[in-house]
Order: sequence, then C-alpha cells, then structure tokens
Amino acid sequence: MKTLGLLSLFTLALAATPGANAQSYAAPLNSAGQPDLSGYWTHATATTLERDPEFGDRLVMTAEEAEDALDEMVIGAEHRTSFLVAPANGQLPDLTPAAKADRADRLAAYPRGLGFQRGDHPESFTLAERCLRDYGSLLGPPMMPVGYNNNYQIIQTKDHAIILVEMIHDARIIPLTDKHRNDVIRPWMGDSIGRYEGDTLVVETTNFKTNLAFRGAPETITVIERFRRISDTQVLYSFNINEPGVFTAPIRGELAFNAMPGPVYEYACHEGNYSFPNQLLGHRLAEQTREAEE
Repeated sequence: MKTLGLLSLFTLALAATPGANAQSYAAPLNSAGQPDLSGYWTHATATTLERDPEFGDRLVMTAEEAEDALDEMVIGAEHRTSFLVAPANGQLPDLTPAAKADRADRLAAYPRGLGFQRGDHPESFTLAERCLRDYGSLLGPPMMPVGYNNNYQIIQTKDHAIILVEMIHDARIIPLTDKHRNDVIRPWMGDSIGRYEGDTLVVETTNFKTNLAFRGAPETITVIERFRRISDTQVLYSFNINEPGVFTAPIRGELAFNAMPGPVYEYACHEGNYSFPNQLLGHRLAEQTREAEE
C-alpha cells in the first residue's frame, strides 16, 4: 500500500505543468489511433471533493495560499481548492425533496452492509469490510481518492478501455459502444460505455446497483466522465452529474491523474480473511459479558 505522504512530492512535481502548455499540448496516439491514456496514474491528494468555506467561490488558490498548502491538487499550474467546479461555491447541492424521501425508503429496505451502517455479523458488514468493494469512491464513478491506494492502470484496446484500480484490484471494463446493456444486471460500478471525442475519452455510466450510485442517488442516474491528457505526465479527469430530479443543481468536478512509476500492486484483501473471525470473536465475547452481568 502507498500512503499519500510517500507520493506527495512526486505527484506535485509532475503536476507542475504550465497552464498554457496544457492548452496547446497534443496527446500522442496509440496504435489504434486513439489518444494515448495508457500507463500508471495516481490522483493522491489532500484536496477534497467539497471546498473549505474560507475560499468562498474561488476554485484556485493564490500564490501565497499555495505556498502554505500541503499535498493539494495541482491541475496544470493551478492549485485547486476542491474537486468541485460546479456549484461555484464548491459545495454539493442538496437532494430534491422527492430524492430525499426515495433515498430514505431505499436505505430502510436494503441490507445495512452496503456501506451506510456497520453491523456485527457477516450479513451486515459493509462491502469494504468484506473486501468486496473499496470504501469511498476510488472505483467510481466518479473516481475520487481516499487515504491510500489511489493508483490506477489504464489499458486501451481497439474496442475497450480498461481501468485497473489498485484497491480491491477491481477493473472497470468499458466497451467502446453506444449501447448500454439491456438485461437486469446492475454492476457494482454501474454500466459504463465509452467513446472518443477528439483527444478525450468520454465514459457514460448508469444502471448502478441499488445504493451504490453517487452519494446514495437512484441507480438510474447518469454520470459522464472525461479523460483528457494535458501533458506527458498528467490526465485531466472530470465528471458531470446533471439530474434535476435528484440534485437541486448540476454537479461538475475535476481531478488530476498524475503519472507514476508502475506497477499497480496486488491488494490482498479478500472476503473471509482472518479479520472476520477476530471481529466476530470480539462481539461474541462482549455478548457473553453482557449476559453474565445481567
């Protein structure tokens, strides 16, 4: 596992690409004639999705603020205050009243172990505790960093784009097509399809598994992601969510994916590992203690 601290100096150095160069940069093409996004990337950063209110509507830090900041995200030459570009205040918009009620109903009807509450038996452990999925939103979409293992490998073929995620060693396999699947299966990372628009890979994802869409939104929301290489060492990753029936304003975010030396390592978390019996043993002992006291 790689911590943010181990990567901070490396990623900040790579990210210091002048903004003018990002505008004029011509991404190399791979053997299929696609913009070449392949390689190893990390978006490790101390910057967060929502902005510290002290910055107000300012997306970019001043030079003085950047000097005092630690491990913040740099896109081109801009030291960003948040991932969120819209809304302008850098705060997530509220759910609509109907979406709030719908979310409450779905949470009440679904098993607790999807990441919203913790339990004390296998059926109510979160997916992260069961080593079945990451915690946070590393897998996405949208793909955002957590405390460690914020590393990816992008692989491109003529017909697919593959994003291998270091945490939980999951792979997003994105067919280059305009047709979503027409069955009832709801993948945990949603149903993604992709296309190239000039120098940008555009990915459209919908049909999420219940309660695994962004911030617990309905599984039918659509997330649009864009991957555009803006220098030899940086990919600009952006995401858009425009669901007026769910959120009271459109959502747009931007992150820097910075080049890193490979490889992506094995994440040796697996369901049923030694932590399970240890956790269960602790709870059973606590139950016995309570019973004895009663």
